[in-house]
Amino acid sequence: MRTFFKVMAVGVAGAFLAACGGEDFTGAYRFKDSNMNAAMVLNVHGDDAELFVDFGNRIKPYGKLKVSVNDGKLLLDEVNGTTRLAMRRNVDERNLDCLNCKVLGMKKDEYVWTYDPKGPYDVAQMLKEQDRKNEEAMNAELEKIQQKALEKGRRDAQAPKLTPYEGDWVYQRTTKTDPLTIMSIWRKTQIKNWSFKFENLDYRLGQEIPSFEVTDAGLKIGDGPKAHLYTLSADRTILTCMDCSNLERWAKADPKKDLSDRHYARQMAGNP
Repeated sequence: MRTFFKVMAVGVAGAFLAACGGEDFTGAYRFKDSNMNAAMVLNVHGDDAELFVDFGNRIKPYGKLKVSVNDGKLLLDEVNGTTRLAMRRNVDERNLDCLNCKVLGMKKDEYVWTYDPKGPYDVAQMLKEQDRKNEEAMNAELEKIQQKALEKGRRDAQAPKLTPYEGDWVYQRTTKTDPLTIMSIWRKTQIKNWSFKFENLDYRLGQEIPSFEVTDAGLKIGDGPKAHLYTLSADRTILTCMDCSNLERWAKADPKKDLSDRHYARQMAGNP
């Protein structure tokens, strides 16, 4: 047992002496100035290191490096090239002073790279996670495109059924705070609506291209719980919501008149 502890003591002493022979630069160091839209990161771990560019929401690898220490200097040799980057510890014993940053295409040799307490980073894992997020984003975008194509196909199939409802319709205001809302229903352009401030038609409050479906019961406009069923009056001049919590009626504009005529549009909407 005593012999075992002697061997351990020699081993620990040897490790301590080896550590004293050269500084351990393990960690991450960042450089970014006001002219850069991303930070350069030097990621040192043992005998290996990487340079990568950190854009905040993604990273881009710049190159792999081999690490060596000579006379207190950190020497970084490009794995697949001949470039050598040299650094030394800053007087604050924390950051790094770059000695030849021009080899990276920078304006001068001397720059201070700031110590990053979050490092060193697992760059391979970061790239793997980045690829996963990119794939998810791409799949989500493809899903959106597919849904948009399906919706267009469904709308195009329903459009010919809009014939009885064709025209420009004006929402019949029931309170002084109601906006002026115009709904356009045509087979070619389908259904669109616009809302304006009643007192100033130059002030648009919103625009919408809602989903729709023509059923035996009437015209359904909107999606999910926001969908409502509308029916025509016998003379086809009034469109009434059948399942709205409050009274909602739309009057058909005279096709010979222009709703851009503010006086006519306000007259159609009413001023309760």
